[in-house]
This record gives sequence, structure tokens and C-alpha cells, in this order.
Amino acid sequence: MEIGVCLPSSGPKISPENIVTMAQWAEKLGYHSVWVTDHVVLPEKVDSYYPYDPDNRWPYPAETNWLDPVLVLAWAGVAAPRLKLGTSILILPLRNPIILAKQLSTLDFLSGGRVILGAGVGWMREEFDLIGAPFAGRGSRAVEMVELMRALWTGETVNFQGEFWKISGCQMHPHPIQRPTIPVVWGGHSEHTLRRIARMGDGWHPTQIPLEQLAEGLKKLRKFCEEYGRDPASLLIIARPHRTYPVNAETNEWHRELGVHQVVLDPAGLGPDLSACKEEMQRMAETCGLQPRN
Repeated sequence: MEIGVCLPSSGPKISPENIVTMAQWAEKLGYHSVWVTDHVVLPEKVDSYYPYDPDNRWPYPAETNWLDPVLVLAWAGVAAPRLKLGTSILILPLRNPIILAKQLSTLDFLSGGRVILGAGVGWMREEFDLIGAPFAGRGSRAVEMVELMRALWTGETVNFQGEFWKISGCQMHPHPIQRPTIPVVWGGHSEHTLRRIARMGDGWHPTQIPLEQLAEGLKKLRKFCEEYGRDPASLLIIARPHRTYPVNAETNEWHRELGVHQVVLDPAGLGPDLSACKEEMQRMAETCGLQPRN
């Protein structure tokens, strides 16, 4: 099982130096990947239901620092050239799919084929309103965005006629280094999300759910894969517990039994500086038997 780590791309610890430092620690300790979160603009008042807090309230003020995920990964990718570069989670329907396809294919090209797109549909209506993106129908738009981006990433002539986007007689170069394409692992844990993954996803990236819910979700996902004629073993399972449960030898054994391929840690929130973060990364490297790199 592989281990990834979220970089300080939001909050008080963001700085060019801290991003580079954590990425280089991860590479030297034997980690597999680095990940970044996503928000574009933060409203001063949020009434939307937030699914990842006990009180279901968004806890971050509007002045919270939040860096662009693609640019952070480009910065970290140069500092740690052996690590995969993932988004956890990039909110697709806030963006134009053609521009996003270009950004991600460029990042994949420059990094030598290291991008993992953790994709989501978003939950904060206020952020959609500020950007001018429709909140209703965002799931359908996200699916079509991935279909269009995959068409653009082939490097062949694109003639795409969807419900939301229609383009024809064009190509996008350079295409991603990864073939057949950049993997898309979907966040979320609803039945609708799991069906979407079984139908057209490359994997599941559940974040901040208990182990019991993770186990139940994997059962449903495998059932849906059978319905759609897909091999569930072909899907990447990348769990990110955050504060939902501790990542230790016991829970990691459960991850292995469930068939989880990678666990992503969130140590950057520990302590006033990066020292506690480094200790946690070292602890996990030892717990998981990672092999240090020179």
C-alpha cells in the first residue's frame, strides 16, 4: 500500500518554502504522492450544508489563504520529481473544461506523467454563485467535463457534441504523457457517486469518512461494477481519513484487507510550524515500512 501526503496549500502555513520542504520530506521518506485541496473564492457567509464537520458548518473565514491546486502541484513537482501529483478534491463544475484540460495536460507533460485528478462536484452553493456557475446539475456537468477532457487528451481530432459543451474540428497538444490518459478518481461517497465511478471512473477517492463507511462503500462500488460489466480490481482506491480516524498499524491493516491502494495523510495542520508535521510523516513512514530514498 502506498502513502501520500497533503501539502500546506491552504491556511496559515502556506508559503513557497513550506510547500517545497514538505514535498522534499515526502520524497526522501519514500512517500508515493503529494496532494492539494481546492477552493477558488471563499464567501464571507456560508449557509450551505458542510458534510465534513460535526456541526455541518463551514469553519473557515473568507480571509483564509487558499492556493490554486494546479500551480501548487507544478511548484511541488519540480522540488520532488519522483512523486505523483494529486488533487484532493478539485471542484470540476467551477471551471471551464477546455481550459482545465489544457492546464492538467500541461502539468502532466511537464512533470513526466505524474498527475492524478481527484475530482468532485462541490457542495458550497455560495462559491458557485460568486463564480457564476450553476449549482443545479453540477454532477451531470462534471461527468460531461471528464468526457470532453478525455477526448481532448487523446491528441486526436475532437468532435464533441454534449449537452453542455459542443466543440468540433480541433486538437489539443501536447497531450498528457500518461497513456491512455490522466486517471480520474472521484471524491464523494453517495450512491450516485459510486455508480458514477463504476460507470466511468478510474477510481474512488473517499475523504473524511469512517472505516465502517469506507468498507460499506467498497461493497456497493464492487456491486455496481458488476452491474456495469467492469472489473472492480481495475479501480484505484485512495482513502484520505483526515481527522475521521487515526492512521496507524491497526487501521492500515484494515485498509489492506479492504483493498485500499493508497492512504493520504493530512499532517500539515499539526502544531504552529512544520515540526509536528515532520514527526507525523516520519512516524507513518516507519509504520507503513516505507523505504527512504537517497
